Amino acid sequence: MTTRLYCRECGWHTKFRSKRSALRAAGRPHCTGTPVAETCPRRWSRLWTNLWTGRSDAAANNTEVGADDGIGDGELIDARGNRVQWAALAAHHAETTRRARQAMVEIVRAGYQIGPPPYGYRALRIRVTDPTGHSKLRAVLVPDWQTAAVVKQIFMWRADHGLKFAVIATRLNADPRQYPVPVPNRRWTAKAVRRIVTNAKYTGRQVWGRTVAGRPAPVEQWVTSAPKVHEPLVDERTFRRAQPGPTEHPPGAANAADCPPSAA
Repeated sequence: MTTRLYCRECGWHTKFRSKRSALRAAGRPHCTGTPVAETCPRRWSRLWTNLWTGRSDAAANNTEVGADDGIGDGELIDARGNRVQWAALAAHHAETTRRARQAMVEIVRAGYQIGPPPYGYRALRIRVTDPTGHSKLRAVLVPDWQTAAVVKQIFMWRADHGLKFAVIATRLNADPRQYPVPVPNRRWTAKAVRRIVTNAKYTGRQVWGRTVAGRPAPVEQWVTSAPKVHEPLVDERTFRRAQPGPTEHPPGAANAADCPPSAA
């Protein structure tokens, strides 16, 4: 917020960053009157208000208390009598959603991690410079020496020995020190093993958009990066061999092995 002072004799004072500095400047000898502090909203806040609300003509022209202002019951009026412009709300929401998704797609296709790292990796923060010259922090995946070995063991049991998810979970729970659990104070489950086996990030790709509103999305709608944007823990052939068969897929789940290697 920006604070400015107004004096009846001196007029408007210079704007200050804080109210304290403004009041300190108002106490100087050159001010002959008694300044009044006024806190001005930022420019983007005023633009936000103008976009989201519009002055109702009925509210502006109506000066009688209890008179009919012509506003329907289904419309929203703020504290100042402004009518909310629903078209502006919808357009603003659609535009911000589109920009947010586009930004996520660009980050994923560039090979950077979004959210917490998967089991077997850790996130390494690096500083990159975008084409506009701005410096930003991004996260890349690097293998974790202990949990990465667990992921490789799971894929070996699955691809080479053909073990079921429940059997692999039982073997992992037999030695919790050698095979740390993804969630502390928990146990390995078949669902946790399945989540690792079907995660295409272990092949060295970044993948985003596998679910929409909590439901599996078609493979064609996934957003993937170029191959080997980070160190892979398994190769493409082993990853495809480890994928669950038709009888092991839960209803509505997408098969990660159907993701084309050349998808971008």
